[in-house]
Amino acid sequence: MWTLGDVFILILVLAAVGLWVQHDRFRRRALSLARQATDKADVQLLDQSVSLRRVGLGRDDRGWPLITRRFGFDFSRSGFDRYRGHVDFRGQHVSEVELDLGDPHWRHEKN
Repeated sequence: MWTLGDVFILILVLAAVGLWVQHDRFRRRALSLARQATDKADVQLLDQSVSLRRVGLGRDDRGWPLITRRFGFDFSRSGFDRYRGHVDFRGQHVSEVELDLGDPHWRHEKN
């Protein structure tokens, strides 16, 4: 027989698994968008990965609350420098994909 405590633990486990699956779906989508953006800009996506940089709350056009996410990634023009980019989501929708082509935040000096 299931007790109330068992049901509560089951709900917590299912919620944690659901959040992990949803996060993984967004991460895979962000990685795909980062690959497309770096290919289009003719630069190299470094580490072939994205990382969650920020999660927050925002509002949509009608004022309803939604979750915002920013996934960051690094890319290089020459292999000797490192630039940052990001993919932003507002709710389920992509709001921005940006490659920061300003000054690199890391540069390997050629000898």
